[in-house]
Parts: sequence; C-alpha cells; structure tokens
Amino acid sequence: MSAKVQHKSANKRDKIGGTKLNFGMICFAYICAFTSLQAVTSLQSSINTDKDVGLNSVAITYGASLVTCLLFTTSLGYIFGYKWSIIGGQFGILLYVASNMYPKQWLMYSTAIISGSLRACMSMAQNSYVAILANDESENDDAEIKTRKYFGIFFTAYQSAQIWGNLISYLVLRSTPKSTNTNFTQCGANYLTSEHQIQDDNHQFISQKTSFTTCTIGVQYVGLIMTIYGITATISSIVVTYTVKFKYSQRICFIIAALLSYTIFTVMLVWKPTVSQTYVLFILPFLSSISDGLTEPFITGLT
Repeated sequence: MSAKVQHKSANKRDKIGGTKLNFGMICFAYICAFTSLQAVTSLQSSINTDKDVGLNSVAITYGASLVTCLLFTTSLGYIFGYKWSIIGGQFGILLYVASNMYPKQWLMYSTAIISGSLRACMSMAQNSYVAILANDESENDDAEIKTRKYFGIFFTAYQSAQIWGNLISYLVLRSTPKSTNTNFTQCGANYLTSEHQIQDDNHQFISQKTSFTTCTIGVQYVGLIMTIYGITATISSIVVTYTVKFKYSQRICFIIAALLSYTIFTVMLVWKPTVSQTYVLFILPFLSSISDGLTEPFITGLT
C-alpha cells in the first residue's frame, strides 16, 4: 500500500513538473517572438511615415486578427492544432518584422495580413494551452483562481517583451539627431500626420507616440518611454498573480484601470505638450501600462 502511495505521489510530482516546464516554454516563446514585434510596432508611427505605411500596417494587422478571430480560429485550430498554430503565429511575426527592412506598401500590408491572421490563431492556442495547464495543476485548488494566476504569470512574461524590445530600440536610436520642432501647437491632440489630414479634419489619425513623444522630444525617446511602459505593465501583472485569490480583486482592478484610462484620455485631449513638461510624456504611458497590466490577465482568463 505504501509503495502505491509513493508511486502515485511520484507521478503527481512528475505531472506538475511537466506542466510547469511546458508553461515556462510557452512564456519563453512569447518573450522571444514579441520582443522584436513590440519594438517594431512602437516605432511604426515615427519611422515608416511615408504614406502612413507604418500606421496603416498596424491597423491592418489588428483588422486581420479581428476577422480571423470572428470567423476562422476555431476551424484553423482544429485543422492545425495548438502546437502548429503557435508556430504559425511566430512565423507571421517574423515575416512582418522582416518586411520593415523594405517598408513598401505592398510588402508591409501583405505581411501585416499574414501576421495578424496567424497571430489570432496563436493567441487562441496560447489561451487554451495556459488554461489547460492551469487546470492540470488545480486538482486540490480553485480552478478559476489557478487559471487567473497562470494568466497573470504569462502576461508578466508577455509584458516583459516590451522592456527588451524597446530598450534595444532606445539604445539604437538614442544617437539619432533630433529634428528641431519649434511649433508645439501641432503636437498632442492637434497633431496631423499628413497633408491629406491637414486638408480634411474628419480623417485625422492621431498616434500617441507620434503626436506626443516624437513631435515634442524626438523619435529616439519612444523606445525609452515604451521600456518604462513594459516595466510597469510587467510589475502590474505580477501584482495580479498575488491578488487573484481575494474576493473582489477583479472588480477592484477593473475600476482602477477604468479610472486611469479616463484620466489619460482627458489629459491627452486638453494638455499641450512642451519640452519643459517632458515628464508628462513619461507619466501617461506609466499610467496606461498599469491599466493594461491589471486587466489583461483577468480578461484573458475569462475566455
């Protein structure tokens, strides 16, 4: 009898060890894939400005992800399985990042469609994997709490990709000569990204990084600001992993995130950026990252 108990205990330890190893590999894979993607995406509105190819490619990426999520993820996940869906998503990310070496419309837009579609399948597979792994380890624990904890840990790893990618961007671009901008009235909410938008106010496309950071202090600081964003979002996700066990933690986190978001939107609408108030450019992403880090683990854990 004792031998059976020991054998059962050993099998349980092996199962938990395998679960944690698989979970760690998923986190590591996401860090590797999204380190480059986050850095490239953060700079699209500041570097690839010819015909707004950078901003448009980001919009196309999310549009393709939305359509794929609505119509195709279930069937594609069934056909390719979780493993190949994750591999396909990483391949799509590599294509999009590589296309930035030759940022032409036809190439950027086509790779954006591929990347967005494959990333949707990748996210579906990742969410399912994390939920399954959390349930495998929650035999004697509350499955919902364990799932939220796993998603909190996962998004800690995911948000950390913001740190490494944007830190590299800052180190590469920090020696870039700053273009002199003396007309700060065009920065902030009044920023216009092209002559077409100057002629037609109904088609303004305002980017926080371009209209606030690049316009005021230069593109070389985008990476630094987004690095701070990544650090804060990572810390916020860590906090979530320790608060999920409390009864009203989800409601409190969503209320805090909502208040922060509305505060940020209000400031962005009324504040006129100036060099003397550069610190505000760091505070806004800092607050935004707290909101992001507090809510993403809960939102994903509900799916």
